Amino acid sequence: MNNKLKKAFSLIELIFIIALIAIIASIAITKLTNITTKASISSIKQDINTIVTSCKSYYLVNNTLNKISDAVSLDSSVWEISDSKVVYKDGSNECIDIMLNNNKLELSIKNNAGNTCNELKSAGIDNITYNLN
Repeated sequence: MNNKLKKAFSLIELIFIIALIAIIASIAITKLTNITTKASISSIKQDINTIVTSCKSYYLVNNTLNKISDAVSLDSSVWEISDSKVVYKDGSNECIDIMLNNNKLELSIKNNAGNTCNELKSAGIDNITYNLN
């Protein structure tokens, strides 16, 4: 009789490896979700800065700003731009409003309008008025 040992993993070893892979995957997915949220918040903060800077530059050159749409062009799939208002929606809720009012830009972030608004608030972005002149 020839006793050859089979080289293979036992069932317990396979279960242990699968459990270990599942734990690592759950940690990686959580980290990935946090990274995409932070990237989205960073992009929105940069867009807000672009809106304010564009409006101030337009006002500086022309000594007037009657319509935000004359000074600002952003991704229309993310931002809704009208003559007097720029809106960011988090899903179906209006999250950020930037309104032109008497040579001032009024930034308002809605409370409890979605996860993005809450993250912006916690990142230090809050309601503020920018003078164009």
